[in-house]
Amino acid sequence: MRDDWRLRGQEDYLFGITMRHASWWPYRDGWDHDHCEFCWAEISEDQTGHADYNEGWVSSDDSYHWVCDPCFSDFREKFQWVVEAPSAE
Repeated sequence: MRDDWRLRGQEDYLFGITMRHASWWPYRDGWDHDHCEFCWAEISEDQTGHADYNEGWVSSDDSYHWVCDPCFSDFREKFQWVVEAPSAE
């Protein structure tokens, strides 16, 4: 995994943080998509089939950094992410 093309220094800002699984939403007005911090897959609410994912894992502290489900599975242990329990809505 050390030579994985997806690793580009994300340890500096993603190591040990709390993540939660969520449907995508815009970070601010005018924001129409995000990218996985690792593989750069598009994550958005796009229903036309352009987006790779409509949900993923987002950083709980700032809701800014998104990780797709496959990359989350691949890097969860390496990055020692804490998983936030789903809210009871």
